[in-house]
Amino acid sequence: DGAGCAARILKKYGATILGGVHIRMPDSVCDSKLLKKTTDENRRIIAQADEKIEKVALQITNGVYPQEGVTPVSHFIGLLGQRLWFYQKTNGYSKKLKINNHCVGCGKCVSVCPMKNLALQNKKAVPDDRCTMCYRCISLCPKKAITLLGDEVVEQYRIEKYR
Repeated sequence: DGAGCAARILKKYGATILGGVHIRMPDSVCDSKLLKKTTDENRRIIAQADEKIEKVALQITNGVYPQEGVTPVSHFIGLLGQRLWFYQKTNGYSKKLKINNHCVGCGKCVSVCPMKNLALQNKKAVPDDRCTMCYRCISLCPKKAITLLGDEVVEQYRIEKYR
């Protein structure tokens, strides 16, 4: 439901939405072995995303705007199939961000958090309750001190890893 959610937010700020497209990206979950994909799987996903972006860019250049996720039907399906279903499953996760004693207070997590959910207090990162599970802080922490779903970081992601 990402395209539809983004369209609704942009409309609030006066944007005119001409179309939308869904791009499947690799998982960012770093602290759960159960939810991991292999490096090869993630490479395939990125290659498919690149191809789709090029195809859609060409369509837009020709005046054809994809309507993925921005139609009323997509909105209804996204509401039932994603937001309502996953809301109950993830409700409360934002309060579960854990920072262990390995934190050295470098502040990298604070600088990368789009929700301003982290702050440095007494030379240690401290979470608030606005986490959206983007995993940027977990992927960036040089001491692997931050977890959300699991108890330890299994693998961290860097974009150059898959290129």
